[in-house]
Amino acid sequence: MRKRSFNVLMLAAMWAAMAQVGHAQTANTLVLFGSGSGAFETPAIASAGVATATCTLNRTTVEMACSARVHNIVDLMAGHVHVGGPGAAGPVVLAIPGLPTRTSDDFTLSWTWKESDLTLRPAQGVLKMADVFESCASGNCYMNFHTAANPGGEIRINLCPQGEDNRYANSFYQINVCAPGR
Repeated sequence: MRKRSFNVLMLAAMWAAMAQVGHAQTANTLVLFGSGSGAFETPAIASAGVATATCTLNRTTVEMACSARVHNIVDLMAGHVHVGGPGAAGPVVLAIPGLPTRTSDDFTLSWTWKESDLTLRPAQGVLKMADVFESCASGNCYMNFHTAANPGGEIRINLCPQGEDNRYANSFYQINVCAPGR
């Protein structure tokens, strides 16, 4: 009986450890998540549009892989990632490729950006993809979907690092990050 209990405990501990590995971030990757609407735009707008996005920053490959689910969008014109904190407008640094422009429907899309996709913003200190990674790791980037009715932005998603204790620091850059409640 004692050996059986030990084996069950060992299996449970191994299962728990393996489950955490799937969600763990490394020093070379960081997962960002956000959900948003017109309420997060600067200034806020009334819109039925809502969206979620998940992005993985990878310092080894210098790539940013993202996926987004967008609902209730009307006459989509463009989508971008901007550098700027919650409540602040910032410049476009990455354009979302393959958007179903002129659509008025729900859609899901996945893509990957490389360094060559970056729009340099010297005035804001964005000279390479690592600069975007630093902004995003500190909670200072957002995804924005633009429509014909709201060319300045219809849906804003503030991207925040995910994971245990990432509200205070993360292993990606060891800097403060945004709180999930923003």
